[in-house]
Amino acid sequence: MILVRWFAAPWVAIQILGYEIPYPSGYKTLAFVFLAFLVAGNAVLMAIHRGSNGRRFARPVGVLGLALDVAVLSAFVWLYAFDYQTQIWAVLFIAPLEGAILFQLPGALFSWAAIAISYAARDVWAAGRYDNPLLWNSISFRMGVGGIIAMVAGLMARDLLRQRTKLQEALIEIRRIDRMRSGLVSMLGHDVRSPLTVIRGVATTLLARGDLVAEEDRRALLESADRQARRLEHLANDLLDLARLDEGRLELQTEPVDVQELIRDSLTYLEGANEITLDIAEGTRVKADPRRFEQVVINLASNALSHGAAPISISARSTPDTVEIDITDSGQGVPEQELGGLFEPFNTERKSGSVGYGLAIVKALVEAQGGDVAYERADHGGARFRITLPRG
Repeated sequence: MILVRWFAAPWVAIQILGYEIPYPSGYKTLAFVFLAFLVAGNAVLMAIHRGSNGRRFARPVGVLGLALDVAVLSAFVWLYAFDYQTQIWAVLFIAPLEGAILFQLPGALFSWAAIAISYAARDVWAAGRYDNPLLWNSISFRMGVGGIIAMVAGLMARDLLRQRTKLQEALIEIRRIDRMRSGLVSMLGHDVRSPLTVIRGVATTLLARGDLVAEEDRRALLESADRQARRLEHLANDLLDLARLDEGRLELQTEPVDVQELIRDSLTYLEGANEITLDIAEGTRVKADPRRFEQVVINLASNALSHGAAPISISARSTPDTVEIDITDSGQGVPEQELGGLFEPFNTERKSGSVGYGLAIVKALVEAQGGDVAYERADHGGARFRITLPRG
C-alpha cells in the first residue's frame, strides 16, 4: 500500500487542481493540506517499514496505514460536501479493500464500518451546513454496496490466505520428502556398501585361496560375513518397518519380555559389543514385542558405537508402572543444532556412521508399544537415550 499511496498522491493533486466547481474560500488550500498529510504519513510508514525489514512491525505498520487512509479519505469526502453532485464518496470503498488485503474479513468489515459512520455523519452535517437534501435511502444504498464489497473482498482475502498457508505447508513437506530422498540415497551408499564389501571380500578370499586358509580363520571369516549379512537384514527390516508405520500396517505381538536376556541377545549382532556394559537387575521385565524391542536396542546400541565413544553402558530402572532403560555413551553428545531433527528419518546432518533412519525407527517402534523415547545429555557430556516402556 505504500507504493499505492505514492501513485495516488500526484493523481489527487491533479484532481484538486482540475476540479471544475469553484472552491469555497480556503478549501483548495485545505485539500492540499490533507494531501501533504497523506504524503508525510506515507513517508513515515515507509521509513518504519524499511527500518524493520518489513517483518517486526508489519502489523503495526498495516494498522497505522489503514487508519491513515480512512482518515484522509473521510477528510476529502467531508471537504467536498459543498458539491452535492460530487461522486467523491466512491473513494471510500478503497478502505474496505485495503482492510481485506491487510487483515482479511475483520479488516474489511472494520474499515467499512468506519467509512459508513463517517459518510452518514458527513451527509447529516452537509444538510445543515450547505442545505443539501438528506437522503437516507441514498446513504443506505451506497454504504450497503460498500458493505457487500467489504464482505466479498474479506472472504476472498481469507480464502487466499488459507490457500497460501496450504501451499507453504505443501512446499515444506516437499522439501522434507526431498531431504528424505537424499538421505535414503546416502544411506544406501553407506549402510549397504560396507556390509557388501565385507561379504564380497570373504567370498573372494575363500574362493581364491580357500584351501590355504586355516579352519579357524575360515570360520572367523564366515562369522564376519554372517554378521554383515544380518546387518543387511536388519537394514531391510528397518526400511520395511518405516513403510509399514507410515501406512499404519505394522503388527505387534506384545508379551512380558526379560530385559536383561533380550539385550544380551541383541548385542550379539553388533561388532564392538564388548565395549558395552550392562547394569540391569535380573527379572526386570517390560511389556513389548520381542522382535521390535530387539530392533530398538540394536539401533540405539549401534548409534552409540558409531557416534559416541567408550565406555558405553545400558542400565534399567523400574518404577511402579514402567521401566526406564538408558543407553549412555561417553562421546561428545548431539550438537544443539541437530536436536530438532534428531528423530526425523534420514537425518543427514550426522557426520559419521549411518544417516539417522535408525532413530526414527526407534521412536516409532517404542511409541507403537505404548512407550516413549527421549534424548538428554549425560552428566559427563555424552549422549543418553532413555526408553520408557510399560512394566511386564
